[in-house]
Amino acid sequence: MAAASTPARSSAHLSQPVRVVLRVRPFLSSEAASATAPCVSLLGCHPGGGVTVQLKDQHTSRSEQYKLDAFFRQEDSVSQIFDQEVRAVIPSIFEGINATVFAYGATGSGKTYTMQGTEDFPGLIPLAASTILALCTGTWCSVEISYYEVYMERCYDLLEPKAKEIMALDDKDGNMQLKGLSWVPVRSMEEFQELYSIGVQRRKVAHTGLNDVSSRSHAVLSLRVSSTDVVKGKLNLIDLAGSEDNKRTLNEGIRLQESSKINQSLFALSNVISALNKNEHRIPYRQSKLTRLLRDSLGGGCRTVMIACLNPAEYQESANTVSLAARSCHIENFTSSSKQETPKLKIDMEAKLRAWLESKGKTKSIQRMDGLFSPIASKTPLSVSHMKQPTSSRIPCRVKAMDQDGGKIKKILFDPVVHVPTENIPREHRQTEVNTPKKVVLPSVTPCNEKHEASLRKALSPISSNMVPVEQQIPDNGNCPVLLEPQTPIEKRNIVEETPGATPLERFNALGSNLKVCMVPLLIL
Repeated sequence: MAAASTPARSSAHLSQPVRVVLRVRPFLSSEAASATAPCVSLLGCHPGGGVTVQLKDQHTSRSEQYKLDAFFRQEDSVSQIFDQEVRAVIPSIFEGINATVFAYGATGSGKTYTMQGTEDFPGLIPLAASTILALCTGTWCSVEISYYEVYMERCYDLLEPKAKEIMALDDKDGNMQLKGLSWVPVRSMEEFQELYSIGVQRRKVAHTGLNDVSSRSHAVLSLRVSSTDVVKGKLNLIDLAGSEDNKRTLNEGIRLQESSKINQSLFALSNVISALNKNEHRIPYRQSKLTRLLRDSLGGGCRTVMIACLNPAEYQESANTVSLAARSCHIENFTSSSKQETPKLKIDMEAKLRAWLESKGKTKSIQRMDGLFSPIASKTPLSVSHMKQPTSSRIPCRVKAMDQDGGKIKKILFDPVVHVPTENIPREHRQTEVNTPKKVVLPSVTPCNEKHEASLRKALSPISSNMVPVEQQIPDNGNCPVLLEPQTPIEKRNIVEETPGATPLERFNALGSNLKVCMVPLLIL
């Protein structure tokens, strides 16, 4: 057995690769008769650290080699894995650096045994809890634990008497938080064992064709260390459910659905590891709840130990497990006592756009951009800034114009605007475009007489229900152009109203017809 040395710890920012170790479980009694030798073996150790392992199929000549950090044979105990790999990461949680240890492998490869163990041979979880509680003895530090599972892409608290679903949410810093997860303080190994045994009994397991007690969910036990109500760090111990071949397990019904969800989450894990190895900008952590849980452990801010468990009698399953484990060796986590701040760079996009336009020789575009970003243009309303013609040549709404030859009134009804040629207006009376929208009023050529002023005052009088057409209110002998606002006609007794037998509908129709004829927004005499 060989193991690579653990890199030195530092509270400053450092690059820490994910440590990947292999554990080959012993043959079971049912496998010992048919198996001659394990499908995986150790080839050699490297001086700088790491080992090379070989996988060989007993039935064919196929052989593969992989380089990993450490290798543990069938005769090596779980306590040796803890002493050489897990114990080294525990002090980091007292320095504010989180740590994660998780077991990965196919179904029946010994993952649960590695993490839980037995009463006589405790696994990594009891050994880690005992070590942390011993380090907290005689100090102001306290220990809390939580235990939950991910079953069918849903999270459940295993320390609650009833099955309680908890929500996986992201906080403002992008870290995943489990809403509703209970944290229970423990002060001794007796209290820990009592709580842990209750959670193990509530975890979902079932019988399959390859395993009598097969885990149907991913289980996560977290030990959190606090000092004077300030959380220092935590250790996550994860027992992943194993990938399954439904042809061999003969799963049906709910077992088949569970197997499908387990394989999907493990496939998402392989996609995350592949993206991290390729240094891709987008890592698909959100493909499953499992990858969201392991986000801080793979490519995040944790010190991580991955234990790849192998079945010595199954070559193909072992080859798949070791292939994923070898790719995980190249993943680097960036551990730091404080969270890295994302650099905030201020980029002058206007200057970049101007430089690009100048390089392309687009002078007209630069001139338009100068007008767009100028202070005057930024204050101009959209309804005025888009106009290309001067305001003096644009008269809004409907217009009544006087025919100079016949002296008759003719209606010019244009919905949007009426364009009046500027050459018909004296130069001294022409207006230029302004920044704020104003009413377009043509100045008078001759002064208005008192008769016109009186008609204007009457036009601005309150609206009456009795109205006459505007044509009857306009004098024919005036030649003074006057701009009238939307006006109210002169009051007049309605013939329909005076009729004794007129119905309300007839009165309404009469008023409506007068309104249509009389209401004209703009009048030019």
